[in-house]
Amino acid sequence: MTGWYSPTRAEARRQVRALRDASEHGYDSARGSLAAFYDGLPDLRLPRTKSFKRGMQSQRGIDKIRTSMSERDKELTLLLVAGGTLAAIGAAYYVTKKVQEHAEEPSYEVVREDGVVEIRDYDSMIVAETVKSGYHEKARRAGFETLYDYIAAKNRGGKSIKMTTPVLQQLADSEGKTKGWAVRFVMPKKHTMATLPQPEQRDVILKEVPARRTVAIRFSGNFNATLASKQLMTLYNYLADNNLTQKGDPEYAFYNPPWTPGFMKRNEILIEVER
Repeated sequence: MTGWYSPTRAEARRQVRALRDASEHGYDSARGSLAAFYDGLPDLRLPRTKSFKRGMQSQRGIDKIRTSMSERDKELTLLLVAGGTLAAIGAAYYVTKKVQEHAEEPSYEVVREDGVVEIRDYDSMIVAETVKSGYHEKARRAGFETLYDYIAAKNRGGKSIKMTTPVLQQLADSEGKTKGWAVRFVMPKKHTMATLPQPEQRDVILKEVPARRTVAIRFSGNFNATLASKQLMTLYNYLADNNLTQKGDPEYAFYNPPWTPGFMKRNEILIEVER
């Protein structure tokens, strides 16, 4: 926490703690999976003499088959594997580019740019919001499904609403206490509160977000607690160095579908500040 100015120290600790909880949950899940895998292993004992001899004979047969493979066959196999991998990456790249080209984003003006950090002025927007409990990734997945059902008109009448980017996520408070994660879809600009269909799900609300100024940092990679904490620290230090006053908790923005390769993913963290 050194280097963070005091007005945001509590908020910084709170955000890092939330991200750390997500990392610890992943560790516990991995440890449980390893334990289950270990329990499923057969009892490893030394083979009897006859079984050992039969196993050695079988192994010699397998070795002969392997030796008989020509270098051309090996090269062909490697080419097929490499080609399949490149084809998969290429398909993911193509789909990701198409989604980026056609997905609407919120309008903003870059007021100042300092390396990886930008000060942005956003226009007002309307968002559909739901609050989910749990660690960071679990809450985002659950929130996405709930909001997608709303825009796809699965639980209401009327027409579907076009998907936009990014998906937004922020700690949700109730009377000063954290009650979960707020997940948000930005509604297309052509809509107003009057033209948007009212959600029939109790856990989905429509709300207007007024025009605001934010400090934003963009980074690529598969989102995780370690990566996000590093970027968050950069933002807090930037606020301190430039005497900017924070308003509210940081907001996390995700622009790409899950199948997007990590190096192509666009992630952002935004902190609203006073003008």
